[in-house]
Amino acid sequence: MLRFSKILFKYVKWVVSVLIILIVTYIILSLILSIIPVNSNVDSNNEIDIYIKTNGVHLDIVLPVNNDIKDWTSDIWIDKDIRNSAKFVSFGWGDKEFFINTPEWSDLTVKTAINSLFFNSPSAIHIDYYSVLEINANCKLLTVNTEQFKAVVDFIEKSFKRDNDGDLIIIQGFQYDSYDCFYEANKSYNLFFTCNTWTNKCLKESGLRASLWTPFDRGTLFHYRK
Repeated sequence: MLRFSKILFKYVKWVVSVLIILIVTYIILSLILSIIPVNSNVDSNNEIDIYIKTNGVHLDIVLPVNNDIKDWTSDIWIDKDIRNSAKFVSFGWGDKEFFINTPEWSDLTVKTAINSLFFNSPSAIHIDYYSVLEINANCKLLTVNTEQFKAVVDFIEKSFKRDNDGDLIIIQGFQYDSYDCFYEANKSYNLFFTCNTWTNKCLKESGLRASLWTPFDRGTLFHYRK
């Protein structure tokens, strides 16, 4: 019995050590890749304002509700009470279960966290509306050119899952408040493709400043510091 206990302890110690090494390696690589810039020499002769906005953990892309290039109200739901006052719409991709079961951080459970990080979980896009935005450390203004804006729109459109008729699939019966909504999305959430990785990839593939790769909101925001 004593010999078995020693073997078990040795095995558990080895597993814990490996986990710690993997976690530390993930964090170190994430930090290194987060500060490596891409598209650092972008065109400064731009004309369309967009934003990236974080709640402290999750980074969204915020676009005009409509302009000469894209009218989002033709694709996505918007409450009639805010149709005339909403100027901006935010898009946040993420783990579907996490979105639905964790409206507040206090609602986070170990099961939800483990499923989100270590399994390829179904995803969703959270949409919210704003009449005004305050530029600060958590909300950055990006002035882009027409081609960059079109690329951002195209990336977001391709992130939505569609039905057989080509329409976006709204998740019925679930909202954080009266004016936001959720849609089914493409791709799976995991440790290496997080909500912030999605936002960073959108900027990177649109020719805008971004991290080489990052799972963190601050990784992308680092490249928009003053």
